[in-house]
Amino acid sequence: MNLSGVSNTLLGGWTVNGILYLSDGVPIASPGSGTPNSPLAQRADMICDPSKGAPHTVAAWFNISCFAQPGGAANPNPYIPGTAPAYLANVRTRGARNLDLSIYKTINFTETKALRFDVSGYNMSNFAQYGYPTVNSVVGVQQQGLPFGLIENTVNTPRQFQFGARFSF
Repeated sequence: MNLSGVSNTLLGGWTVNGILYLSDGVPIASPGSGTPNSPLAQRADMICDPSKGAPHTVAAWFNISCFAQPGGAANPNPYIPGTAPAYLANVRTRGARNLDLSIYKTINFTETKALRFDVSGYNMSNFAQYGYPTVNSVVGVQQQGLPFGLIENTVNTPRQFQFGARFSF
């Protein structure tokens, strides 16, 4: 579009910048067995895939019924290693989907004098990136009612805007 004069001063010469950041979440650590008097800080037995049937809600991020004490709840053995891996590769935290945008316009008055207006918006999609879920021991969940798979925070900020003006001389 060919603009001139006042029209070009108001409508022409705007610059738009954007940053898109996408990522998978990080793997979640396996729960401990919670077996009494365990000198090895052993992990729990994994009896099914915790990502199958996972609700992926802040109250329960993965299927907690997939973990049990080594040797069984009736006869826990502190010397039997649990079958769960150190990290659950197929159970991850919620990843990031972040879009930052900025738009600005510089109006030149003379060769050395200019006025710049800018507006920046951060996390424009307003996508909440959940924090790490609680991973307590199996015994703590079963006997003491401790939370397991509960997400209690977010690790990013909500949508934010920043406005600015700068006069250069």
